[in-house]
Amino acid sequence: MMSKTHYAVGLATSLAVIQPKTINECLTAVIAGTIGGVLADNDILDNDYQADALIGQLLAAGTTALAVIFDYLFKLGICQTIVSRPILSIIGGVGFVVLWFVGFFSDHRTFTHSLTALALYSLAVWLIYPPILLGFAVAYFSHLFLDILNKKKVPILYPLEFGVCLKMCYANKTANKVFMYIGFSASGILLIISVIVSLV
Repeated sequence: MMSKTHYAVGLATSLAVIQPKTINECLTAVIAGTIGGVLADNDILDNDYQADALIGQLLAAGTTALAVIFDYLFKLGICQTIVSRPILSIIGGVGFVVLWFVGFFSDHRTFTHSLTALALYSLAVWLIYPPILLGFAVAYFSHLFLDILNKKKVPILYPLEFGVCLKMCYANKTANKVFMYIGFSASGILLIISVIVSLV
């Protein structure tokens, strides 16, 4: 699937699982879902889809930056929690960056498209900010699941060569657009519900 689809479905999945009841939880779900949804495609270095993957990563980075700025300005607790656990946050941050570089220099659909990467990235984000773990993990898994629907195998048990694909759709065809529209629609509805619930 294409990056905007992974972004939208990751966000919707995170919001659906976390079901935020406060603005802090809403921001956490947004950060978790957008990063988790697109992160697996940081392995597209020399590939026809490099520009598309970059769009998704920039969307996730921009969304995360806005959420962090909002959190900082209104003192909602995310930045304060991270700063209050400096050693764990630094270890998690360094681990995340190392994993990102490993993924960046990996072949497409190898390490980053596996349960191994999901587990390691999840540990890193948990060390940085524990409440992000669930939303991030389900969003990352949504990426793997969507890619399994495609024609190319996903090495879910990497480093084993075993791969899974259901051959139900192509990455940039109709199914991609359907999932993208469903993801953005669901995200919008869930965000509105979350904001209303947090203000009541």
